[in-house]
Amino acid sequence: MIFKMKKISVIMPVYNSEKYVSKAIESVLAQDFEDFELILVNDGSTDNSAEICDQFAEKYEKVRVIHKKNGGICSARNAGLDAAEGEYIGFCDNDDIYLPHLLSDNYRMAVEHQVDLMRYAKIKRVQKEDGRVREVHAEIKDMFIEKRDFATYYQNIRKEDTVWTGLYRKEIIDKYKIRFDERFKYGLEDMNFNLKFLMHCERLGFNSKEYYSWTQREVHSTSKKFHKEHLGMYLINLKLEYTFMTEVCGDTLNDVMKNIFLVNVYVYPAVEYMLLKSCDMQMREKVTFLKKLREMQIFKASISRDTMTEVRRKNVRVYLSMMLFYKKKYRLLINIMTGGSWILDKVRYKKN
Repeated sequence: MIFKMKKISVIMPVYNSEKYVSKAIESVLAQDFEDFELILVNDGSTDNSAEICDQFAEKYEKVRVIHKKNGGICSARNAGLDAAEGEYIGFCDNDDIYLPHLLSDNYRMAVEHQVDLMRYAKIKRVQKEDGRVREVHAEIKDMFIEKRDFATYYQNIRKEDTVWTGLYRKEIIDKYKIRFDERFKYGLEDMNFNLKFLMHCERLGFNSKEYYSWTQREVHSTSKKFHKEHLGMYLINLKLEYTFMTEVCGDTLNDVMKNIFLVNVYVYPAVEYMLLKSCDMQMREKVTFLKKLREMQIFKASISRDTMTEVRRKNVRVYLSMMLFYKKKYRLLINIMTGGSWILDKVRYKKN
């Protein structure tokens, strides 16, 4: 018997999501694309999620179920990767939705343009406990980028750091033994996976059409809870970012863009994370962490006055954060951000 590889494997980790998982599964099975498999990884659910997965597997040949002891989303996705048989890998979370034509459109483009990673846009809906919703339509440009041009389009490449907005060539995942780092328990695991994958990409594709609906529910998500050990994940990813910048992009990376990116993606989010109401860190502990962040190799290079002037012209908020961070005024940076967070929260959300 000749083994025939599936064109796509979709991996869905499932944990205690009985309210949402059926809709997520149905959105994948409704795709107008035949040659794919859906791998449901039940990560030790204690509700009816496991039974729901089994029911779908009994009804649909495309569905396979893996039952495992609870180990977290990284462990679940790795189990899916170990079992996957597709040419490309896609991901879907158990409370999100695949929109029509996601697989057919993006697989066609991936094959036609021979890309290692095919990106597509998402719709983000942030739902607060009181019913307020903020909907964001993330814009990306249609383009195909060769490895030699990664530095020129660095922000385009690194702007999207979720794994469920892309189709990944499995050959690269297998060849370089790329897996999700199971030390990541509370977020940033997608960024980590993407950085490791991008190291070995030769060509990327971007599709501006929205194909994925992501709903972030405060009552369902762990992202608003504070875990001190999570701060160490920023340091792990910064090391990878530095490697990607230096080994893949070399010295052609624009200094202004680089520093705006680092502040927006690492410094600002890390401080915001320490400002969560659930954070029990004292000021001296927060300052100690920012010192450790500042000592990372990626921040060792000096920044020219011209760079700072250009950053200020582009974004005053980033300029102020960057200036205080590089000048090691950590307490002032924290205090300024503490005073501004509630204002941002007021203008970001609207009632349903």
